[in-house]
Amino acid sequence: MSALVAANADAATQHHRPAYGPAAAPTVRAESRATHKAGSVALFGAQNSRFHAAKGLTGAKARKTALFDLGSGTSYAAAINPVGGKDGLLCADRDTVYPVHHLRTEPALTATNIDGSGFSGEGGPTFGFFCEGVAMHGSFALATGDSQGLAQLIRKHGHWKIDRRVQSPGLNEAGNPHRPGWIDFRNSLAKVATEFNNVVIAPKAQHNGKYLAVAIDRLDQTLVVVQGAGTGTPKAVGALEGAALANGTVNDGNTGIAFLPSSPNRAVIVTTKGFAVLDLRTPSHPRLREKTEVGVGSIQPSSLTISANGDHIAVSAGARVYGYRNVVAAVTHGKPFHLQTSFRLHPGGHESVSDVAYTSHKRLVVLHGDSNSPADWFLTLVDKVQAGHHAVRGSTRTTQPPQPGSLSVWPAT
Repeated sequence: MSALVAANADAATQHHRPAYGPAAAPTVRAESRATHKAGSVALFGAQNSRFHAAKGLTGAKARKTALFDLGSGTSYAAAINPVGGKDGLLCADRDTVYPVHHLRTEPALTATNIDGSGFSGEGGPTFGFFCEGVAMHGSFALATGDSQGLAQLIRKHGHWKIDRRVQSPGLNEAGNPHRPGWIDFRNSLAKVATEFNNVVIAPKAQHNGKYLAVAIDRLDQTLVVVQGAGTGTPKAVGALEGAALANGTVNDGNTGIAFLPSSPNRAVIVTTKGFAVLDLRTPSHPRLREKTEVGVGSIQPSSLTISANGDHIAVSAGARVYGYRNVVAAVTHGKPFHLQTSFRLHPGGHESVSDVAYTSHKRLVVLHGDSNSPADWFLTLVDKVQAGHHAVRGSTRTTQPPQPGSLSVWPAT
């Protein structure tokens, strides 16, 4: 692993798909009406450009509360605000970020979407902005654009918009000044990677009061560390490249990396063959440690989640879910992770697990189904994984998401 990225590619010579035409008008269909504030909620992608909202993750089974049909695009990423669980953001591989609100009562799209088309030219002269990953924390958020940096968003007076305090110096690959709100990677550390599609924000601030964030370009095997996320002066301060980061299964959405709930600078990240500890105690020099292989063969992991107590992780790979313990000791003292259990939710030969997410109630939420039958997919609630075995509760029918990475749950810590 190298902490800095070698400058062996010219982003300006690379090409990118053209922008889509005008987006169809998004619609929302209420699937049930909540009579009180839900104590747990989820957002997850489905076929085409659709996302579902659901509640009742602590009950017998989840119950869908709304269907968001964005009209066009691909339902890659969803994020629920970890502070309160009331609002969220959706990304469908378009130049638009879609805020949603009232997730715990009557979920709905907000009246105003966020237009990211002004961020074209970041990473190559023909690049457009295609949102495929999003993360949020309280009053700020970060959105990927399949480009060489991140867009920072801010919530003011109850509305989400581009954070115009953020100013990156210089010109983009199209020869234009960077638009306000853009966190540029090209002029700092990421000289090779041009299409960042994963992003995650640390759950806790550092001692200086600032938050770290990590953006990943899996195809170019690079991650970048951003310091000061949510402030007016966020900056890319460190980078890491290497073959261990190559994993096309987790190239989009918000999957494949999770911070420990109580940590401002340590996470667990999916690798090519399994997962590893990501040590960000020195943000300018990120390190991978305690690499662990998952399963057998060439199947790459598709999702990873950490329990609320920080000592258990669940990893999905192919048709199976793997549960590990001893996370705190592995992260803080270099001890090995211990495999507790692995299981399938369906015996069919085409079973596939897309996403896993722990809730704060020790419950594992699993998005899975038949890879040959997009209509035979389910959001299933599973208990007792942290005890070394599993107990399946209820399943809610859905349709197959286009890629892993769209599942977000609250409360997750």
